Amino acid sequence: MSPVFAFNKWSHALRATSAVSVAVSAAIVLLGCGGEGGGGLSANSGALVLLKAGESTVVAGTLESVKYRLTAMSWSVLPLAANNPVLTLANANCAVAEKSDMLTPTAGTSSSPAGSGGSTWGCSLVVSAEAKTMSTDADYELVLSGLNEAGQRVTYKRTLRVQPNPGINTQAPVVGFLKGLSIQPVASVCKPGSALSLQAQGIDTTDLGFNYRWRVVQGPAVVLAGDDKPTVGLILPQVSVSTIMVIQLEASTTAITPENTAVYMTQAVVHIDPSLSSLGCSSY
Repeated sequence: MSPVFAFNKWSHALRATSAVSVAVSAAIVLLGCGGEGGGGLSANSGALVLLKAGESTVVAGTLESVKYRLTAMSWSVLPLAANNPVLTLANANCAVAEKSDMLTPTAGTSSSPAGSGGSTWGCSLVVSAEAKTMSTDADYELVLSGLNEAGQRVTYKRTLRVQPNPGINTQAPVVGFLKGLSIQPVASVCKPGSALSLQAQGIDTTDLGFNYRWRVVQGPAVVLAGDDKPTVGLILPQVSVSTIMVIQLEASTTAITPENTAVYMTQAVVHIDPSLSSLGCSSY
């Protein structure tokens, strides 16, 4: 089996006119195998992940179990220095994931007992770096790990580097209580055509002094009803294949313009799955 790995990185720099999307395909390597009756596990390998302060990156990874089905997969990040900027991880527990299980059990042999089929799971993680003044790179260890039903665990580690962002460093600091900004729900699985409502959390949404901007930063374009309000509504587009959308919310106590970069951001992940039997969303 061949797992596939890619990550898409886009630069927002918190400017409406500077969105850039870059796709990079990286090499694939077998991480580990053996144990528990010949079951095998593999994971991705790739280049260094680069991220500017105050911006966001999507990292999509795949884990594969050859003999036994996977039961869990999740992301974590470890700062390699105490003063590194805070990172926000959306979909770290892989609530929105591509999960392909082989339902036909594998046959047993004289040296290997029968397994229950094996599986391949893929999970897209949204990583956001806190907007703060910094003069040197900050490194983190980004980890994708999974467990199969035979108790085998696979872990792949790579480095994520946050770099200084001159466009943010020249701005005056913004009020600290915006750091708690989040979206509810942060992750959803929906059938195409379903209605979804997203709500700003972590700030006083009754305060008329706040300004908001909702945008789709990955995936197909949709109409966002109330894109300048604390709550936004949308109808998920019709797609024929499984599709990941990332919806971003910016909030500020000053006007949000292409020239104003003093805002905080948060993201929500939506998995549009045509295989679902009925309209609606399951959210986390």
